[in-house]
Amino acid sequence: MAKKKKKGKVIQMLSPEKYVQQKARTLPIHECWVNDTWEEDGIAYITISRKHTNNNITLGNFLVDTKCLGLKDTFTLFNIPQFEYRKFLEKIEENMDLIKVPYTLVHNIIFAAIEFAEEYGFKPHPDFRITKYILEEDNDDVELIDIECGVDGKPFYLRGPLEDDLMAGLIIAQLEETAGPGNYGVVDGLDEEFLNDEILDEDFPFDEEEISQSVTYQFKIQIKNITNPPVWRRLTIPSYYRFSDFHDVIQIAFGWENAHLFQFSPKGYGSFPVIKEADDDDFGGYGDRLEAEETLLSDIFFEEKQKFTYIYDFGDDWTHTITLEKIIHEVAMTPILLAGKGKCPPEDCGGAWGYGNLKEILSDPENPEYEEFLEWLNTDVLDPGEFDIEEQRKLLIEVFPEKKKDN
Repeated sequence: MAKKKKKGKVIQMLSPEKYVQQKARTLPIHECWVNDTWEEDGIAYITISRKHTNNNITLGNFLVDTKCLGLKDTFTLFNIPQFEYRKFLEKIEENMDLIKVPYTLVHNIIFAAIEFAEEYGFKPHPDFRITKYILEEDNDDVELIDIECGVDGKPFYLRGPLEDDLMAGLIIAQLEETAGPGNYGVVDGLDEEFLNDEILDEDFPFDEEEISQSVTYQFKIQIKNITNPPVWRRLTIPSYYRFSDFHDVIQIAFGWENAHLFQFSPKGYGSFPVIKEADDDDFGGYGDRLEAEETLLSDIFFEEKQKFTYIYDFGDDWTHTITLEKIIHEVAMTPILLAGKGKCPPEDCGGAWGYGNLKEILSDPENPEYEEFLEWLNTDVLDPGEFDIEEQRKLLIEVFPEKKKDN
């Protein structure tokens, strides 16, 4: 009788993300780099590498704003060969000069900036839940170095090249709330006048005829496939607004972060016309494509009960159903948030399915992933029913102040 073959031991391979979270700190620190102008610029580009036994590299990259926003961006490169690591550094050095520094310095830069930013309500980039494991634990084992944050102890907002007018306006509105008027600084011409004039002058090129012939639309907008509770907003908006403005209004009304691409279309993917930003790399192609900055709401919406679709973030695919509830035959000068329900889901959580899974995990403190996800959310509790309508109304008013007809 033939002997049975023994079953080999099954080795469970960790994903790169899980490996970094569970094992990165067991790898020795290899090198730490930062741009040589980080102190004067207030922006630190930091790379921290750890070496595997096979000499490959796992690294964390951190974009740190020490003057206001804290950790703006971060990512990892996992188990890459030494030559790829060197090419990565060379690519960075095409734009700035890097200096090799002790680990203690970059550790203190990152955590000091995060702590300073959190005083004013700015959270670290969501991917810090992974890249923080490239760092040592922030405890007494790491020597404390005094890192100056802000300017004279106050936050100072430096507008980045990827921060559009809406995002800049929201950041300033938050500083008005958390730091208080006169207790923060801005650069690149962003101040209260920017909120009241610049956004409107550049993004709202309405003329008298457009305004005088306009109506007001009342929309109900609901995120698909989210229940217990559903997440929706009801608002009014002038018919002469462009779809780029509509996108901004939706972002503020729901509480999205305006960090991803978007599109409008009748029924979602595969339906036309598609309305999106002109500089979207995927703007070309087949079918009818319209530019969001050029297309009026009145070009598309013409009868009550008409439906349309808004998709935000082409990875998570947050799909919103837009219903034109009423056409009000009055001229409006600004959008108004009328009602709503449900907390805006956290960005980058995996779409409606991922949000459902997240809510299930956080409903059970005994779940093994409970603490990990609370830490990722940077909160003590997730309340899906929480919705502060007054806060969102205030943001709409600050970013979209009433525009006079004679402007």
